[in-house]
Amino acid sequence: MNTSIFKMNLAVFLAIVCLPTACFHTTNVTKTSPASTSTPAKSGQYTQEIVRLNHVVRQNSQPARVKMAHLELAKLYTDHNNRQRNYRKALEHLEAYIILEDSAADTDTMNWMAALKEIDRLSNEITLVERKLKKTDKAKMALKKTNRKLTREEIKLRKKNRQLGESNQKLQKTIEMLKNLDQRLEEKRRNFNN
Repeated sequence: MNTSIFKMNLAVFLAIVCLPTACFHTTNVTKTSPASTSTPAKSGQYTQEIVRLNHVVRQNSQPARVKMAHLELAKLYTDHNNRQRNYRKALEHLEAYIILEDSAADTDTMNWMAALKEIDRLSNEITLVERKLKKTDKAKMALKKTNRKLTREEIKLRKKNRQLGESNQKLQKTIEMLKNLDQRLEEKRRNFNN
C-alpha cells in the first residue's frame, strides 16, 4: 500500500512539474493572441472566459476558432491561478484540439496530454480509495456502535452475575443453617428416643 501511495504521489508530482512546461512550450501557442491568454490570469475571471470559449466551441462554424478555443480551454482549466482547475475537462479539450489540428501534434502537446491522462487516472484512483475509506469509516462506526452495545450488555451481565453470586452465598448460608438445625433436631430425637 505504501509503494502504491508513493507511486501516486510521484506521478502527481511529475505531472505537476511537466504540466506548466508543456503549457508554455506548445508550438501552436503563437497562433493565439497574448491578450486572450493573459486576460483571465490578470483579472481572475476564469469562469467568464471559460463560458465565452465554450460558447465559441458550441456556436462557431470556423474550425480554426473552435480548435483554438479548445486549446485555450485546456490551458484555462489547468492554469495554476485558476482555483477551480479541472484536469478532466482540460484533457477533453486538449484531445478535441488534437483531433482538429491539421498537422501532427508536437511532442510538448503529447507530453501535456500524457500528464493530463495520468492526473485523470490518479484522480480516479483517489476517488476509489476515498470511497473505500468512507465504507471503512462506516463499518468502523458500526463496529464502535456494536462494541458500545456489547459493553453495556457486559456491564449488565456482570451486575446480574454479582447479584446471583450474593444470592448464592445467602442460599449457602441458609443451607448450612438448615443442616445445623437438622443435625440438632436429629440429636434431640435420638435423645428423646433413648
